[in-house]
Amino acid sequence: MTKMLVAEDLSAVGGISLSAALPVLTAMRYQVAALPTSLLSTHTSGYGRPAIQDLSTWLPAVFDHWMAAKLDFDQALIGYVGSVELVDLLHKYLMAQQVALTVVDPVLGDLGELYSGFDGDYVMAMRRLIQTADVILPNVTEASLLTGLPYAADPDLAVLLPALQKLVKPGAHAIITDVTRDDLIGCAWLADGQVQYSGQPRLPGHYNGTGDTLAAVIAGLLGQGYSLAQAVPLANQWLNAAVAETLAENRDDERQGVALGNLLRAILALQAS
Repeated sequence: MTKMLVAEDLSAVGGISLSAALPVLTAMRYQVAALPTSLLSTHTSGYGRPAIQDLSTWLPAVFDHWMAAKLDFDQALIGYVGSVELVDLLHKYLMAQQVALTVVDPVLGDLGELYSGFDGDYVMAMRRLIQTADVILPNVTEASLLTGLPYAADPDLAVLLPALQKLVKPGAHAIITDVTRDDLIGCAWLADGQVQYSGQPRLPGHYNGTGDTLAAVIAGLLGQGYSLAQAVPLANQWLNAAVAETLAENRDDERQGVALGNLLRAILALQAS
């Protein structure tokens, strides 16, 4: 069974980040090492200020223990980290490992703005971290922050994607998520120097954790040998099904992450085929 390290925040309530990645990757038959980068009572959207437990003293001890125990991982998925210190710690750890596939979702901001608590130093630290990655999955805001290009909700992908590719190692892939085209939302990347796009119809509403779920699915599929051209459309299709299922549930609390039932059934059907 393939071993995957998943490092991102864990919210007790909200169904995003590590809570979303674990069922997705478990359904894909990965042996998951779940590494919370911080603990929160809820996610940060709509619940007020959560109770947050800083794990900056625990994580170095985790890495020391794993090194002593000679634990290793075939693949890694890195999401929200939260501090320059922890980003650099993860960077150092990944550089010392023989990880066949590293996927980084460089969580920095949205809607043209850095998330609260982040600054230019954190952006620079994330630039260092993505140098370890085989695939990075920034949204449009994060792609702009990483490249230093001005933010635009509808960016010139022929400019933004090549600038992003220059920040990653040779052979790595930069995929920009939440790219809109007409009534579609999806992902854009380069293949043979040409912009590629895969999208699904945009459904009404705002849903927390869609990026986390998408990253987990793409990482899982790539780790199983699917090509980028296969994995990205399939991940977008499944995420669209998850949002549609969430809409159909008529939830009375929109702060929860997306429903994963149909997505997990699609994963299990693929694994059985």
